[in-house]
Amino acid sequence: MTTINEVVVQEDLNAVNDQLTTLVDELNKINSARENLVTQIQNLNGVAMYLRGKLPTEGDISETGEDVERQDEYPSDA
Repeated sequence: MTTINEVVVQEDLNAVNDQLTTLVDELNKINSARENLVTQIQNLNGVAMYLRGKLPTEGDISETGEDVERQDEYPSDA
């Protein structure tokens, strides 16, 4: 025979289990969104590194933006 106390405990247990299921589902969705964001950040970092590598360095262009030939003379060994 089931007592009233056992019924209340079972109802509480069912409510807790339902809430646990809901929270685990929410956590899984948030974790998936986090992983997606991490992947996007890594991809953008890679693109940024590539683009930084394509930028000319200070030695590559003059102040006017034109290429400059080397004017330095090296001493001879004579």
